[in-house]
Amino acid sequence: MLRIYPWLILITAAMSVIFLGGKRRAFGIFVAKLHSEFNQTSLAELNWIGDSYAAVGYLSTTLTTSVILTSGRWYGLSQFFGACFVLLACITSAFVPNPHWLFLTHTLFHGIGSSLVLSTSGLVVNEHFDKNHDYHILATTLVSGGSVASILFVELYAILIDYHGWRLAFIVLGVLYFFVLLLGAFVFRKDSTKSDYQNNKTDGCIRLHMHWQQRILLILWTVDRIITSIVTYGMLLNLADYMYRHESSLQKSVLLTNLFAAGEATTYLIGASLTALTKDFLKNRLKYILIGTSIGMAFGLITWEFVAFSHSLSSFLSYATGFCLGPSVTFLFPAGEEMTLLPGHLAYPFSLGGMGIGMALSPILSAFIAQTFKYRWFFLVQGIIVIIKCVCLICSWMILKNLTKSDMFIVETESIHEESKISTGKCDTTSCGSQVNHKIYDNLSPEIFSSTSSETEYLISPITQKRPVSKVSSLISVTSNLKD
Repeated sequence: MLRIYPWLILITAAMSVIFLGGKRRAFGIFVAKLHSEFNQTSLAELNWIGDSYAAVGYLSTTLTTSVILTSGRWYGLSQFFGACFVLLACITSAFVPNPHWLFLTHTLFHGIGSSLVLSTSGLVVNEHFDKNHDYHILATTLVSGGSVASILFVELYAILIDYHGWRLAFIVLGVLYFFVLLLGAFVFRKDSTKSDYQNNKTDGCIRLHMHWQQRILLILWTVDRIITSIVTYGMLLNLADYMYRHESSLQKSVLLTNLFAAGEATTYLIGASLTALTKDFLKNRLKYILIGTSIGMAFGLITWEFVAFSHSLSSFLSYATGFCLGPSVTFLFPAGEEMTLLPGHLAYPFSLGGMGIGMALSPILSAFIAQTFKYRWFFLVQGIIVIIKCVCLICSWMILKNLTKSDMFIVETESIHEESKISTGKCDTTSCGSQVNHKIYDNLSPEIFSSTSSETEYLISPITQKRPVSKVSSLISVTSNLKD
């Protein structure tokens, strides 16, 4: 494979995620129009249409990720199926008699397509730009760039719907998305130097055992993702409707949505540029960025509640809160690794799963309040929710700060095939264990591991080791080194 080819894969994957992310963030334009045309349908229901397809996509990424990995990592094929489902969703959605049918055509079909595309993009990028790669953070940041496209798509949606109606807009967007996503089907290829993730006689099975502190980290990160999703889509899906109540056209109603998306996109551009220039400057520093920006967002949203009467202040706070939200979305992949200490291909599904739950809950904590109280208390509630996010991040930081070398994830791999070879004398413990060690090391990137005759244990340390481990040490020697 040519040295430049992984970068082509990265660019294509980034385009796929950016286009899908742009659609999720700009769907509030559809919500505003549908709420005006079908006024008997509640705003919360319309929000669920916008949230539910993304929620289905995020919540099912664990399943689609497992299917892709265990079926031989045919990334091009899974991307093709994802593109087909997205096209099917958009075409069928254009002919529904009322918005409730969108729960079938848009939620189900687009949700499946999104899940396949997100899983494929995340896996193929993490495979070619793993955690040991100099540009790992840059690569994983680029495939979290839906915020950039939202600026373009908010305007595009508004123009299409204003001039051609929402039905034709669905068809046009379906065709556009299909060809963009189809490009990935031709470009995505697995790294032939990496082993398959299939469970076979050699690999045995992998079970993840975590110290109680790491379990808490995972719970806190999931709660953080839920809250991030609630606020992100609560704002993006309702700001246009908030403005549309006082404006005559959608193009004039998207100002606050555009500013919010622009603030989010600014952090994406800054993060991408910084990681491109410095490689790993942000490594192990993302927690501080997330805490600081989350505190700023909570303050901005609460302030917005009391100055909403001012058009200029609302515009400023829309951009500022979007800017503060940006790192929580832009650094989704690398921050998930840093905050949970899990390998990328394990942390990513957990992150997306939390986002999916948040999308399902968002209409209750945003659209329902907006419709019931005519947007009174809307920004205050969002700000209070973000305070909970701040508490989760601070607790995670305190746990990470107090972790020691002995507090590590343990991944146990049992290999019946290797055990039988040892017992029959066909190979010794060291040679068989080494074979399995390097197999799993490629997949999980552990820093420290040990071997016994019946099972191999891998300790994934929160402390980065610059040089890969090449020898298999005994469990006793590793334990003594950790104590020292």
